[in-house]
Amino acid sequence: MATLGFNDLKQYALPTYWDAGMLKQIELEAGYNYEQLINDIAAGLVEVNGTLLNDPTTADLLSLTTEASIEYPYGVSNGFEEATEYGVPTPKRAGTTGHMLPLIEYDRQMGWTFMFLKKARRSQIDADVASAVADVKNLWQQKALARLFKSTYDSVGTGRSMPVADAGTADAAYIPPQMPERASAFTSSHTHLGRLNGITQANLNTAVTHLWEHGQDAPFTLLVAEADIASWTAVATVTGYIPRAQAMIQYGTTQDLALVDAQYHGVVTTDHGPCILKSNARIPTAYWALYKSFGNGDARNPLVCRYNPAFGVGAVLLAGDHIRQYPLENAIMWAEMGFGIMNRVGAYVCYNYASGSYVDPTIS
Repeated sequence: MATLGFNDLKQYALPTYWDAGMLKQIELEAGYNYEQLINDIAAGLVEVNGTLLNDPTTADLLSLTTEASIEYPYGVSNGFEEATEYGVPTPKRAGTTGHMLPLIEYDRQMGWTFMFLKKARRSQIDADVASAVADVKNLWQQKALARLFKSTYDSVGTGRSMPVADAGTADAAYIPPQMPERASAFTSSHTHLGRLNGITQANLNTAVTHLWEHGQDAPFTLLVAEADIASWTAVATVTGYIPRAQAMIQYGTTQDLALVDAQYHGVVTTDHGPCILKSNARIPTAYWALYKSFGNGDARNPLVCRYNPAFGVGAVLLAGDHIRQYPLENAIMWAEMGFGIMNRVGAYVCYNYASGSYVDPTIS
């Protein structure tokens, strides 16, 4: 199947043998034609699909792929032996495991009937398109964050899409690669699903150590619930918090300020370096995540999004069925994407609760 991409809406909205030039002759009662409308919708979709790759919530968290699976090393006990004159050393090799990545189909009916389009006002169609475009962004953010915080695997055929390290529940054979200069030997019981009591400096240090001991260095990104931001910026309990400099405020020479962008609240210093603090209202109270970002779209980031190259990243508009006259009758928004964990020790997710185990949140 040819790769079509998403940059030209006419490739999707019109059946193969329709004459695009004829669209200039089909006008709504408002006086504009369907070529103008389709071009405007195309521009809107291209814009929103492009912004997904730079979305402040997810851009530094994930990368993109069209592959159905990933493979990665796990910890093995190799090493050198003392040489002998006639002896031969024991052969050793690295061990690898892996998991599948989902690809899920999503659609959304626009609800544009023949009679509606015949008399539609431009403001009505603009409102529908704006709502659909917002739904594309909402789908992207919600599914990405839900996968990050989910403690169990997703089924992909007969395979599995794994969570972050979960003490061997999803894959009993998985052991993180060893880092003896930073931590004692890892085992299959190693987990990055935390349940810690309180938003405190000590608990953040614990989480940072879980990333640092796997060879990842600061800065880290601390993603928290918007409802909890007051607790994360309370220096009485989070002693390493340093606020971001605010515009129109003159600070004294003794005031420490974080040199971060406006999307961040500031920085929290820890035993192993600074954490950039940002919040999101999709995350419910009592939940937070810490991860190492290598930059927007970097394949070393903890999440990965699999997409269908025939449709591209984001959504497209498909022609509906039972078309009487107007090409956009019963049009459907279509997207194919699936989020998975790329690095099982690249993130640490936490439930702030007094006792018990980690419990999955509901991401809005």
